[in-house]
Amino acid sequence: MTAPVFAVSLAPPTWTAQLIDSNGETVSTIGQSVASLVNLRVVVHATVNGNAAYNPTADVVQFGFQNEATNLQSVAPSSWSTGSWETDVIGGLTVYVARILVGPGGTFVPSAATNYWLWVKVTDSPEIPVMFVGELRVT
Repeated sequence: MTAPVFAVSLAPPTWTAQLIDSNGETVSTIGQSVASLVNLRVVVHATVNGNAAYNPTADVVQFGFQNEATNLQSVAPSSWSTGSWETDVIGGLTVYVARILVGPGGTFVPSAATNYWLWVKVTDSPEIPVMFVGELRVT
């Protein structure tokens, strides 16, 4: 009798997040003047209970900004700023975009000539994914 052969592999992540520019293009770094007040946008995709078109917009979304000079990219922030959601169509597909207003009078006010590691956290139930999404360069 031949013993059965099993193959095991990791499943793809259930949550992903990608920083996007004003054209809806995926980027790893985004630049902004310290005088600008704009929404920073992150596409969030989730597969929950087998549903690959899961809509996370009822979940709380938060953003974390860590000064690159004093923090490692691999360490999630301990302080979070509340974001909001929008639904958009990019490339003919409906996407869910987490956003936060960054700049003077915004939810997050950056310092001039400072680079930040950018994180997003989605409070779902039971999962609470914390995802690194890129870098914000402020001039």
